[in-house]
Amino acid sequence: MSSIHTHYDNLKVTRHAPPEVIRAAYKALTQKYHPDRRPGNADAERVMTLINVSYQVLSDPVQRANHDLWIAQQEQLSAPQSPPSKPPPQSTVQPSPPTSHTKAGAMRGPVSHVLRNWLLYGIVGFVVWVSATSKPSVPPVGPKPYQANPAPTRNELIPIDSNIRPKPHQASLVPANQAYVRPAAAPNGQPWPLAAGYVKGYEQLHTNGLSTVTVDNSRNDSEVFVKLVSLGGVEAFPVRQFYIPAFGSFTLKKVTAGSYDVRYRDLSSGGLSRSEAITLSEMHTSQGAQFSRMTMTLYKVKNGNMKTFGLAEGEF
Repeated sequence: MSSIHTHYDNLKVTRHAPPEVIRAAYKALTQKYHPDRRPGNADAERVMTLINVSYQVLSDPVQRANHDLWIAQQEQLSAPQSPPSKPPPQSTVQPSPPTSHTKAGAMRGPVSHVLRNWLLYGIVGFVVWVSATSKPSVPPVGPKPYQANPAPTRNELIPIDSNIRPKPHQASLVPANQAYVRPAAAPNGQPWPLAAGYVKGYEQLHTNGLSTVTVDNSRNDSEVFVKLVSLGGVEAFPVRQFYIPAFGSFTLKKVTAGSYDVRYRDLSSGGLSRSEAITLSEMHTSQGAQFSRMTMTLYKVKNGNMKTFGLAEGEF
Protein backbone atom coordinates (compact mmCIF):
# COMPACT_ATOMS: atom_id res chain seq x y z
CA MET A 1 0.00 0.00 0.00
CA SER A 2 1.24 3.51 -0.75
CA SER A 3 2.09 5.73 2.26
CA ILE A 4 1.63 8.91 0.21
CA HIS A 5 -1.06 11.17 1.65
CA THR A 6 -2.77 13.36 -0.95
CA HIS A 7 -5.43 16.05 -1.28
CA TYR A 8 -7.75 13.29 -2.57
CA ASP A 9 -7.37 11.54 0.79
CA ASN A 10 -8.25 14.76 2.64
CA LEU A 11 -11.53 15.03 0.69
CA LYS A 12 -12.11 11.25 0.77
CA VAL A 13 -12.52 10.90 -3.01
CA THR A 14 -10.79 8.81 -5.65
CA ARG A 15 -8.06 10.25 -7.84
CA HIS A 16 -10.30 10.06 -10.91
CA ALA A 17 -13.27 11.77 -9.26
CA PRO A 18 -15.01 14.31 -11.56
CA PRO A 19 -15.37 17.95 -10.43
CA GLU A 20 -18.97 17.54 -9.30
CA VAL A 21 -18.02 14.66 -6.96
CA ILE A 22 -15.15 16.69 -5.50
CA ARG A 23 -17.50 19.64 -4.97
CA ALA A 24 -20.09 17.46 -3.24
CA ALA A 25 -17.45 15.86 -0.99
CA TYR A 26 -16.12 19.28 -0.02
CA LYS A 27 -19.60 20.53 0.92
CA ALA A 28 -20.30 17.42 2.98
CA LEU A 29 -17.01 17.68 4.88
CA THR A 30 -17.49 21.41 5.43
CA GLN A 31 -20.88 20.80 7.02
CA LYS A 32 -19.40 18.07 9.20
CA TYR A 33 -16.18 19.72 10.38
CA HIS A 34 -16.96 23.47 10.35
CA PRO A 35 -15.85 24.97 13.71
CA ASP A 36 -19.31 26.50 14.16
CA ARG A 37 -20.74 22.98 14.26
CA ARG A 38 -18.04 21.78 16.67
CA PRO A 39 -17.82 24.40 19.42
CA GLY A 40 -14.97 23.77 21.81
CA ASN A 41 -13.17 21.42 19.40
CA ALA A 42 -9.66 22.84 19.07
CA ASP A 43 -8.91 20.53 16.14
CA ALA A 44 -11.81 21.71 13.96
CA GLU A 45 -9.99 24.79 12.63
CA ARG A 46 -6.97 22.70 11.57
CA VAL A 47 -9.19 20.14 9.80
CA MET A 48 -11.14 22.87 8.00
CA THR A 49 -7.88 24.45 6.81
CA LEU A 50 -6.79 21.13 5.28
CA ILE A 51 -10.20 20.66 3.63
CA ASN A 52 -10.17 24.18 2.17
CA VAL A 53 -6.63 23.85 0.79
CA SER A 54 -7.37 20.43 -0.73
CA TYR A 55 -10.54 21.68 -2.42
CA GLN A 56 -8.76 24.75 -3.81
CA VAL A 57 -6.08 22.52 -5.36
CA LEU A 58 -8.44 19.88 -6.77
CA SER A 59 -10.99 22.37 -8.12
CA ASP A 60 -8.34 24.12 -10.22
CA PRO A 61 -7.32 22.11 -13.36
CA VAL A 62 -3.71 23.35 -13.37
CA GLN A 63 -3.11 22.81 -9.65
CA ARG A 64 -4.79 19.40 -9.82
CA ALA A 65 -2.61 18.35 -12.76
CA ASN A 66 0.51 19.44 -10.88
CA HIS A 67 -0.65 17.49 -7.82
CA ASP A 68 -1.30 14.37 -9.97
CA LEU A 69 2.20 14.70 -11.42
CA TRP A 70 3.68 14.94 -7.94
CA ILE A 71 1.74 11.82 -6.86
CA ALA A 72 3.00 9.87 -9.87
CA GLN A 73 6.59 10.89 -9.12
CA GLN A 74 6.28 9.93 -5.45
CA GLU A 75 4.75 6.55 -6.28
CA GLN A 76 7.50 5.85 -8.76
CA LEU A 77 10.13 6.69 -6.13
CA SER A 78 8.45 4.57 -3.42
CA ALA A 79 7.77 1.53 -5.66
CA PRO A 80 9.61 -1.58 -4.36
CA GLN A 81 12.64 -2.44 -6.43
CA SER A 82 12.83 -6.02 -7.74
CA PRO A 83 15.94 -7.92 -6.56
CA PRO A 84 18.68 -8.24 -9.17
CA SER A 85 18.47 -11.47 -11.14
CA LYS A 86 21.31 -13.93 -11.14
CA PRO A 87 23.55 -13.72 -14.20
CA PRO A 88 22.97 -16.55 -16.69
CA PRO A 89 25.61 -19.28 -16.80
CA GLN A 90 28.44 -18.53 -19.16
CA SER A 91 28.30 -20.31 -22.46
CA THR A 92 31.22 -21.47 -24.52
CA VAL A 93 29.27 -20.85 -27.69
CA GLN A 94 30.28 -17.62 -29.43
CA PRO A 95 27.36 -15.16 -29.88
CA SER A 96 26.09 -14.81 -33.40
CA PRO A 97 26.20 -11.43 -35.15
CA PRO A 98 23.14 -9.26 -34.51
CA THR A 99 20.30 -9.91 -36.89
CA SER A 100 17.73 -7.48 -38.22
CA HIS A 101 15.34 -8.82 -35.54
CA THR A 102 17.64 -7.88 -32.63
CA LYS A 103 18.27 -4.46 -34.16
CA ALA A 104 14.52 -3.82 -34.36
CA GLY A 105 14.20 -4.83 -30.71
CA ALA A 106 16.85 -2.26 -29.75
CA MET A 107 14.95 0.41 -31.64
CA ARG A 108 11.78 -0.43 -29.70
CA GLY A 109 13.48 0.42 -26.37
CA PRO A 110 12.52 4.12 -26.22
CA VAL A 111 9.00 3.34 -27.40
CA SER A 112 8.48 0.71 -24.70
CA HIS A 113 9.82 3.13 -22.09
CA VAL A 114 7.18 5.69 -23.09
CA LEU A 115 4.45 3.03 -23.02
CA ARG A 116 5.49 1.89 -19.54
CA ASN A 117 5.37 5.47 -18.24
CA TRP A 118 2.35 6.66 -20.25
CA LEU A 119 0.60 8.12 -17.19
CA LEU A 120 3.55 10.33 -16.20
CA TYR A 121 4.09 11.57 -19.78
CA GLY A 122 0.35 12.17 -20.21
CA ILE A 123 0.15 14.32 -17.07
CA VAL A 124 3.21 16.34 -18.13
CA GLY A 125 1.65 16.94 -21.54
CA PHE A 126 -1.65 18.02 -19.97
CA VAL A 127 0.08 20.49 -17.63
CA VAL A 128 2.01 22.01 -20.55
CA TRP A 129 -1.16 22.30 -22.63
CA VAL A 130 -3.20 23.90 -19.83
CA SER A 131 -0.38 26.33 -19.01
CA ALA A 132 -0.13 27.36 -22.65
CA THR A 133 -3.86 27.84 -23.20
CA SER A 134 -5.15 29.07 -19.83
CA LYS A 135 -6.09 32.72 -19.44
CA PRO A 136 -4.19 35.00 -17.04
CA SER A 137 -5.46 34.75 -13.49
CA VAL A 138 -7.71 37.54 -12.28
CA PRO A 139 -8.98 38.39 -8.81
CA PRO A 140 -12.34 36.89 -7.84
CA VAL A 141 -15.37 38.86 -8.96
CA GLY A 142 -16.63 40.75 -5.92
CA PRO A 143 -14.13 40.37 -3.05
CA LYS A 144 -15.24 38.64 0.12
CA PRO A 145 -16.60 40.73 2.98
CA TYR A 146 -13.55 42.19 4.70
CA GLN A 147 -12.92 42.62 8.42
CA ALA A 148 -10.06 45.11 8.89
CA ASN A 149 -9.26 44.19 12.48
CA PRO A 150 -7.66 40.84 13.35
CA ALA A 151 -10.01 37.97 14.14
CA PRO A 152 -10.74 37.55 17.88
CA THR A 153 -8.71 35.01 19.83
CA ARG A 154 -10.34 31.82 21.15
CA ASN A 155 -11.04 33.45 24.51
CA GLU A 156 -12.78 36.36 22.77
CA LEU A 157 -14.92 34.43 20.26
CA ILE A 158 -18.35 35.95 19.69
CA PRO A 159 -21.44 33.65 19.76
CA ILE A 160 -22.84 32.91 16.32
CA ASP A 161 -26.23 34.45 17.12
CA SER A 162 -24.72 37.69 18.47
CA ASN A 163 -25.14 40.93 16.57
CA ILE A 164 -22.28 42.55 18.45
CA ARG A 165 -19.14 43.08 16.38
CA PRO A 166 -15.70 44.19 17.66
CA LYS A 167 -14.87 47.79 16.90
CA PRO A 168 -12.64 47.88 13.81
CA HIS A 169 -9.27 49.59 13.83
CA GLN A 170 -9.04 52.77 11.80
CA ALA A 171 -8.66 51.31 8.30
CA SER A 172 -8.01 54.50 6.35
CA LEU A 173 -4.96 56.70 6.57
CA VAL A 174 -6.48 59.27 4.19
CA PRO A 175 -9.24 61.46 5.72
CA ALA A 176 -12.01 62.38 3.30
CA ASN A 177 -11.49 65.58 1.28
CA GLN A 178 -7.94 65.97 2.54
CA ALA A 179 -4.61 65.59 0.74
CA TYR A 180 -2.56 62.57 1.71
CA VAL A 181 0.21 63.12 4.25
CA ARG A 182 2.57 60.31 5.24
CA PRO A 183 1.43 59.18 8.71
CA ALA A 184 3.93 59.38 11.56
CA ALA A 185 2.52 56.16 13.09
CA ALA A 186 0.62 53.03 12.09
CA PRO A 187 -3.23 53.13 11.98
CA ASN A 188 -3.43 51.70 15.52
CA GLY A 189 -1.21 54.46 16.90
CA GLN A 190 1.90 52.29 17.24
CA PRO A 191 5.20 53.65 15.83
CA TRP A 192 6.55 52.22 12.61
CA PRO A 193 9.44 49.76 13.16
CA LEU A 194 12.96 51.06 12.62
CA ALA A 195 13.60 48.23 10.15
CA ALA A 196 11.46 45.72 8.25
CA GLY A 197 9.28 43.90 10.75
CA TYR A 198 5.88 43.41 12.37
CA VAL A 199 4.01 46.48 13.63
CA LYS A 200 3.47 46.24 17.38
CA GLY A 201 -0.10 46.07 18.60
CA TYR A 202 -1.37 43.69 15.90
CA GLU A 203 -1.79 40.04 16.85
CA GLN A 204 0.06 37.54 14.65
CA LEU A 205 -2.36 34.84 13.46
CA HIS A 206 -2.06 31.62 11.41
CA THR A 207 1.33 30.78 12.92
CA ASN A 208 1.14 26.98 13.15
CA GLY A 209 2.37 26.12 9.63
CA LEU A 210 5.68 25.55 7.86
CA SER A 211 5.29 27.80 4.81
CA THR A 212 7.12 31.11 4.28
CA VAL A 213 6.11 34.23 2.35
CA THR A 214 8.78 36.78 1.39
CA VAL A 215 7.56 40.24 0.35
CA ASP A 216 10.28 41.90 -1.73
CA ASN A 217 10.34 45.71 -1.85
CA SER A 218 14.04 45.88 -2.71
CA ARG A 219 13.63 47.93 -5.90
CA ASN A 220 11.09 50.43 -4.62
CA ASP A 221 12.08 53.83 -3.25
CA SER A 222 8.90 53.96 -1.12
CA GLU A 223 8.23 52.34 2.23
CA VAL A 224 5.08 50.21 2.52
CA PHE A 225 2.61 49.04 5.16
CA VAL A 226 1.64 45.45 4.26
CA LYS A 227 -1.05 42.98 5.33
CA LEU A 228 -1.18 39.26 4.66
CA VAL A 229 -4.94 38.60 4.35
CA SER A 230 -6.60 35.21 4.86
CA LEU A 231 -9.21 34.30 2.23
CA GLY A 232 -10.12 30.87 3.59
CA GLY A 233 -13.15 31.77 5.70
CA VAL A 234 -16.49 33.47 5.21
CA GLU A 235 -14.79 36.84 5.70
CA ALA A 236 -11.34 37.96 4.61
CA PHE A 237 -9.20 39.38 7.43
CA PRO A 238 -5.51 40.24 8.03
CA VAL A 239 -3.36 37.67 9.84
CA ARG A 240 0.01 39.50 9.70
CA GLN A 241 0.61 43.27 9.52
CA PHE A 242 4.12 44.57 8.92
CA TYR A 243 6.29 47.39 7.64
CA ILE A 244 8.97 47.30 4.94
CA PRO A 245 11.26 50.29 4.32
CA ALA A 246 12.31 51.47 0.87
CA PHE A 247 14.68 48.97 -0.81
CA GLY A 248 13.93 46.34 1.84
CA SER A 249 12.19 42.98 2.17
CA PHE A 250 10.58 40.88 4.91
CA THR A 251 9.89 37.15 5.32
CA LEU A 252 6.85 35.80 7.14
CA LYS A 253 7.58 32.44 8.75
CA LYS A 254 5.45 29.55 10.04
CA VAL A 255 2.43 30.58 7.94
CA THR A 256 -0.49 28.15 8.12
CA ALA A 257 -1.50 26.46 4.84
CA GLY A 258 -4.42 28.16 3.10
CA SER A 259 -5.48 30.85 0.65
CA TYR A 260 -4.20 34.43 1.03
CA ASP A 261 -3.52 37.69 -0.74
CA VAL A 262 -1.15 40.57 0.07
CA ARG A 263 -2.51 44.12 0.47
CA TYR A 264 -0.27 47.14 0.92
CA ARG A 265 -0.18 50.91 1.09
CA ASP A 266 2.60 52.97 -0.50
CA LEU A 267 3.44 55.32 2.37
CA SER A 268 4.82 57.96 -0.02
CA SER A 269 1.71 58.32 -2.18
CA GLY A 270 -1.00 56.65 -0.06
CA GLY A 271 -1.88 54.32 -2.95
CA LEU A 272 -3.43 50.93 -2.16
CA SER A 273 -2.88 47.64 -4.03
CA ARG A 274 -3.58 43.97 -3.58
CA SER A 275 -2.08 40.88 -5.12
CA GLU A 276 -3.78 37.99 -6.83
CA ALA A 277 -4.72 35.13 -4.51
CA ILE A 278 -2.00 32.65 -3.56
CA THR A 279 -2.31 29.17 -2.08
CA LEU A 280 0.14 27.83 0.49
CA SER A 281 0.16 24.04 0.69
CA GLU A 282 1.55 21.74 3.34
CA MET A 283 1.71 17.96 3.20
CA HIS A 284 3.51 15.32 5.23
CA THR A 285 4.76 12.23 3.43
CA SER A 286 7.04 9.32 4.21
CA GLN A 287 9.86 11.34 2.60
CA GLY A 288 9.25 14.38 4.85
CA ALA A 289 7.19 17.56 4.86
CA GLN A 290 6.28 19.39 1.64
CA PHE A 291 5.43 23.08 2.07
CA SER A 292 5.35 26.37 0.15
CA ARG A 293 8.10 28.99 -0.09
CA MET A 294 6.54 32.00 -1.80
CA THR A 295 8.26 35.23 -2.89
CA MET A 296 6.14 38.22 -3.95
CA THR A 297 7.66 41.33 -5.54
CA LEU A 298 6.19 44.81 -5.09
CA TYR A 299 7.79 46.14 -8.29
CA LYS A 300 7.39 45.45 -11.98
CA VAL A 301 9.32 42.44 -13.27
CA LYS A 302 9.32 41.16 -16.83
CA ASN A 303 7.25 37.96 -16.71
CA GLY A 304 6.99 38.65 -12.99
CA ASN A 305 5.47 36.37 -10.37
CA MET A 306 2.66 38.60 -9.09
CA LYS A 307 -0.16 40.67 -10.60
CA THR A 308 -1.51 43.58 -8.57
CA PHE A 309 -4.89 45.30 -8.63
CA GLY A 310 -6.33 48.52 -7.25
CA LEU A 311 -7.81 48.39 -3.75
CA ALA A 312 -10.54 50.44 -2.07
CA GLU A 313 -10.04 51.91 1.39
CA GLY A 314 -12.72 49.62 2.84
CA GLU A 315 -10.78 46.55 1.67
CA PHE A 316 -7.57 47.55 3.50
